[in-house]
Amino acid sequence: MFWQKKRKLYAPVDGVFVALQDVADEVFSSGMMGQGMAIEPTADTIVAPADVKVISASDTMKHALGLRLSNGCELLIHVGIDTVLLKNQGFVPLVEEGAKVKRGTPLLKFDPQLIKQNGLKQTVMMIVTEAKDQPI
Repeated sequence: MFWQKKRKLYAPVDGVFVALQDVADEVFSSGMMGQGMAIEPTADTIVAPADVKVISASDTMKHALGLRLSNGCELLIHVGIDTVLLKNQGFVPLVEEGAKVKRGTPLLKFDPQLIKQNGLKQTVMMIVTEAKDQPI
């Protein structure tokens, strides 16, 4: 018999937990992107929720990051609702694609004021996009 090692994921940003189904974006709230959680942030820095490899950090989509855990599970961290409309303004990546980082490493800074000034929500979603047969 093989025992699966449980993995802990920590919040990628300080803030208030929000159930994913309560997020104001049907793509996320319906679970279409995968299971996960959301946070109304009280900070402006996204950190690694575990020891991960950065698998997606694009100059064209600075508001989102793809991460891979050592067991192969993949996560999407997405900052804001419709923040793609900001065309990368207010987002500063702190890591490059391919980087291996420890839990708590800063990954991305964002400007909450700019997001609010543009009438957008700054909700941060963390979604398991590939579970690799691991329980969530």
